[in-house]
Amino acid sequence: MNPARLLALVASGLVAGFVGLNLLAGVFADGVRLDLTEGRLYRLSPGTIEVINRLEEPVALNFYYSRGAAARYPALRAYGARVRELLRGVAARSGGRIQLSEIDPQPFSPAEDAAIAAGLEAVPTEDGGQLFFGLTGTNTLDGTRIIAFFDPAEEARLEYEIVRVIAELERARTPVIAIISSLPFAPGPDGRSANPIIDALAQTYDVRWLDERFTAIPDADALFLLHPPNLTEEQLYLADQFALRRGRVLAALDPLAHLALRTGPDGLPPVNALRTSRLPRLLTRWGVGYDPSYVAMDREHGLPVQVSEAGRTRTRAYPLWFSVPPSGLSDAMPATSALSQGVNFGSPGLLEPLGGQASFNPLIVTGQDGARMDGDIAATSPSPDALQRDYVPDSNAPLTLAAQLSGPISTAFPDGPPAGEIRFEASAHIEGPAQAEIIVIADADWLDPAFYLRADGASGDQMVADNLALMLNLADTLAGDPALVNLRSRSGSARPMVRVEALRAEAETRFRELQDGLRAELADAEGSLARLSAAGEASTLGGAGAASAARADALRERIVAARAALRDVERGFRREIVALENRLQFWTIWVPPLLVIVMAVATTLIRRRRRT
Repeated sequence: MNPARLLALVASGLVAGFVGLNLLAGVFADGVRLDLTEGRLYRLSPGTIEVINRLEEPVALNFYYSRGAAARYPALRAYGARVRELLRGVAARSGGRIQLSEIDPQPFSPAEDAAIAAGLEAVPTEDGGQLFFGLTGTNTLDGTRIIAFFDPAEEARLEYEIVRVIAELERARTPVIAIISSLPFAPGPDGRSANPIIDALAQTYDVRWLDERFTAIPDADALFLLHPPNLTEEQLYLADQFALRRGRVLAALDPLAHLALRTGPDGLPPVNALRTSRLPRLLTRWGVGYDPSYVAMDREHGLPVQVSEAGRTRTRAYPLWFSVPPSGLSDAMPATSALSQGVNFGSPGLLEPLGGQASFNPLIVTGQDGARMDGDIAATSPSPDALQRDYVPDSNAPLTLAAQLSGPISTAFPDGPPAGEIRFEASAHIEGPAQAEIIVIADADWLDPAFYLRADGASGDQMVADNLALMLNLADTLAGDPALVNLRSRSGSARPMVRVEALRAEAETRFRELQDGLRAELADAEGSLARLSAAGEASTLGGAGAASAARADALRERIVAARAALRDVERGFRREIVALENRLQFWTIWVPPLLVIVMAVATTLIRRRRRT
């Protein structure tokens, strides 16, 4: 056979075999994944598989993705592939119970009209068009859920958001959460509050708000007491009976609630703002010790705050406001074990076991260096230096900031309902013991966005702590779907060059210290020269003496030298960063192919030598 014809046949056979293999893989191996990434980014979580496996009715997912418009944005295009792969993996795992359709809504098409009607967010593009990147889900009962837009900044929550849609379509009703709070959290007329945590709860649950004069608690799945007002005996009895009847309570109390005392537009805190919250009788009966006259602090994990010292702004660690890292979160409860960034607190209280019927399980604790402080002293906002100077670690550290009570509890009103304006049926009184799941957190400031969100003008707000994930995990544990708990804190696919960033930060810190010293010297010299000029002693032309004029000339020379040194420092920093980037490019871009070439040449030479 002609060698050229043979080569053509072999090439055609290889192409046909490759195409055929891909077609067979698409039919028989769809959903098969080999995930070698750090954190198993492309492997479905156990919670996802649990939600999929319990589906009894089919669910239809429509993935709206403007492929052509997204092609002009590389980051969005890459994230689109990530979303598509995850959706395909979920659909393949469902065995046909999840029907996935990808729709490219062209301009002025019925698909575009359907996306708008469903409530998806249309993002304007540079050429005046619209880009859709969202999801709609429907079940056989015409229930509908949507993800208006897949935000690349929320990649860590991608699997959770998709599975949440499926879980909400699968369940028969929306769980109800009753909230009692003195904080300004209640939504306004538009249905939105000023707090992302509350808005996130409202997206998943039927939230019922009780005002401070409530006379009944609705038939809810869980009761949340978020820095509650001073409850009457009758209201405490209602909470007591709810805990015995439903057994699902979250109590966030605070000895020093900065969030409640935050000043308004008039410069004053809200009327009737409460610095301290407590639940008299209830906590003691549940087996929790809580003294609102003390707050906890942790100098090892203090959050950075800016202070003014000698006219300069410095960053200092503030022990009263601190972060609890993952090592301080309980591994025994999925709501906390799944968190990867830690939780930030502001002057929280302390909890201790009192030996009740229910088991007392610490969920969140300080470090081994934890300490306590009188709440009245903490309320004066002592400086970071004062806190560090007087810091004495507590002998009982680590101190408990949040705890879970699991097991039987009895009523805090053994004599029956209290007498008052609210009439109770004595026959409906529950004495106990009854099984309960109660979570107590000795802080309310962890609900403040300032403690877990960082504003970024370029990329928007960024989560710097897991406060929001903690609340949603606790809500799922007490009232919702525990299968969703482990899905919120999955790591994203972005892998920063940690060593390079550390080297960059080290160089920046070193040059920043030099800059601060030079700027201080420059400011001192300019201030001295300004005072001499104001007194007319900066020049002999102004009548100044020879000594004063010489001093002024020396100051001018000092200013010029400081400015030159400052420019040299800034140039040196840029040179070091460029050199660092060049070294990185050399070792990652040039060295590997050079090594391959060297190895190929060496292999060739060795073979030739063996032949000869």
